[in-house]
Amino acid sequence: MKLHLIRHAKTEQASFNENDFNRRLMERGILQAKALGDYMKNYAINCEVWCSEATRTKETLAILAQKNAFKKISFSSELYLCSKRTFLELLWKDSSDKDLIIVGHNFGISDLATYFLGEDIELRTGEYIGIDFGDYARNETSNGLGKRIDRWRFEN
Repeated sequence: MKLHLIRHAKTEQASFNENDFNRRLMERGILQAKALGDYMKNYAINCEVWCSEATRTKETLAILAQKNAFKKISFSSELYLCSKRTFLELLWKDSSDKDLIIVGHNFGISDLATYFLGEDIELRTGEYIGIDFGDYARNETSNGLGKRIDRWRFEN
């Protein structure tokens, strides 16, 4: 099973009276997401997607989906600013051995990569990291068990 982690693309700064959940991508973020969509197409990633319901993650995913054929997309409010623990609980409830993409937020998404790879990872906006677990299913993943197979970010 391969796990593909994506931190949402660059967003507008929240104003004093604006809800963080509703922040939108800025132009730089749109460029990041388009470039990532092109990059992922080269890898022919065609798998299930879990995505936070926040506006910025949904916008990032919508741009990625313009160039990629994802099998199944699930949106969850549980993934909004969630911790590594929440990601792990969701993964460990699932016995699938199919590849998975997660579009989420820091610091949970970076902490998840750190946990699986056994190295300090901090994903920046619009960044992608691919982790391979070999023949292990989602519910068999564990600390340090993953192998980094790719890492990419559009620099503009």
